[in-house]
This record gives sequence, C-alpha cells and structure tokens, in this order.
Amino acid sequence: MYIYIDVLIITSIYANFFLLKAAARLSHSPLRNGRCIAAAIVGSVFSLVILMPQLGNLLLLLIRILSAYLMIITAFGSRSAGEMLKTGLVFLFVCFVFAGIEYGISVLSGGQNMLWHNSVLYVNISLLTLVISTIISYAAISVFRYYIDGKNSLDTKYAVTVMREGKSVSFAAVGDTCNNLTDIFTGRPVIVCGRNELSELFVKPELDAVLSADCSSHMEGWRFIPFSTISSGGMLPIFVPECVILKNEETGRRKSVSAYIGVVDRDMEYAVFNPKIL
Repeated sequence: MYIYIDVLIITSIYANFFLLKAAARLSHSPLRNGRCIAAAIVGSVFSLVILMPQLGNLLLLLIRILSAYLMIITAFGSRSAGEMLKTGLVFLFVCFVFAGIEYGISVLSGGQNMLWHNSVLYVNISLLTLVISTIISYAAISVFRYYIDGKNSLDTKYAVTVMREGKSVSFAAVGDTCNNLTDIFTGRPVIVCGRNELSELFVKPELDAVLSADCSSHMEGWRFIPFSTISSGGMLPIFVPECVILKNEETGRRKSVSAYIGVVDRDMEYAVFNPKIL
C-alpha cells in the first residue's frame, strides 16, 4: 500500500483540528482557531512516524505522550497540572472515539485502504468520507456535552463562599446558562455578584474606585473584561480570590471551583454563574 505524505499531513491536520475543537467543547476550555491550527500542525508532524521502521512499544508510548502534551500546550497554553491532566484525558477520549469510527468505516469497507504501523492509523479514504465521519463524531460529542450540561439544575440555589486575604463572605447564587463570561487569558469562568456582597472584603472607597474606573486604570488586584447583555455592554471589573466554594443548598454538597469574581454597581438578589462550572 502506498502512503502519500501530502495526504497524510493534510488529513492529519484536518482531523487534529476537529479533535482539539471537540476536546475544548467537552472540557469547556477556550480555544482560538489560530492556536488550534498550530496545534493541529504540531500533531501532524508526529504522524510521520508511520514512515519509520517498526519502533518499540515503550518508545511509541513516549512519542504519543509527547505529541499529546505538545498539542495541548500549543492549543490551550500553559495551565495548572490538574487542568492539563483533565484536558489531556478528554483529548485522548475524543481521539479514541474518532479513531474507532474511522476504523469501523474502514473495516466495513473491507479494510483494503487501511494501514496500521507504529501506532499510526493511515486510512486512504475519500475526502467526502473523512468529512462525513468528522461531522458524525463532532455531532455525537456535542450532543453528549449538551446532555451533560442539561443535567445541571437551574432551579437549585447555591451559597457562594469567597475568601480573600484572610476574610470571607457568603452570598446566594443560582446557575444561569446565559452567563458565558470567561477570562480570555486563563479561561476561568466569572461569577457575577452585586457590590454589597463584597462589602466585607473591600472597603467602600476601593469598590467605588473600581466601579467608576475605566479599563485603562490600574487597580491592584483587579482587571477588566468586556461583557454584553441584551440591553447594555461595557467593561466588568473582576478579581481572583484565594478560594471559591459553591454549596448546594439542597444536598449540602460543597465544591471548590476555579473562578474569578465580577462585581456590578447594583444590588442583585442572586449572584449568577454558569452551571457548567460544576
């Protein structure tokens, strides 16, 4: 069987792009198209091991771990060890699903256009078949993610505990799927609350200064991110607390989450967070 390097590289980049996009969707990680393309190209380079003589299993395992690590770093940037591990496992799961579908299609077609060497599967299939299988895989993962997100109850009340510099405050919150605010640099979600909820963490002059400042002002410990609603938009001040804990008021279950706290210059009956954070 002939292996066409140009076909191998192009199909690998194409497949890697959607694998990374699917992993980002499942793990709720922000992923820019430019970084995704770059990571897909990095992954395609490792597919060239199919052209090498048979390598040992240990060496192949190390190559696969290295390729996955470099792709995730390129796509999602440097993150904490826990987030890297989570994203890596999700990415491997997505690869497993996609490879299974591709393998199944190849077997059903007689397996004549399939080659497995050095843990790389080369399938000489038409562009149409590749596109269809990619759409099926991505759609299946999207439906799965939508189902999982839908399991989060929006009617459940939560208590949010925020800790900063030895102080802590607690206030009521509810899940709101319309709150899609995330920090563009870290990908962390933002819990939005009213100014009164933070009165014990910050003195009034500091809150006044933050809420009246524009995004060009430098306020130690604070940053500004853009937001928009149906009726308005602007820049929202956010800060990163030492710890954020969400407590389900019905079950009493507590969960520590990685999130920023955003504050608006008005009272809110409930703070809002995207239930995906759970």
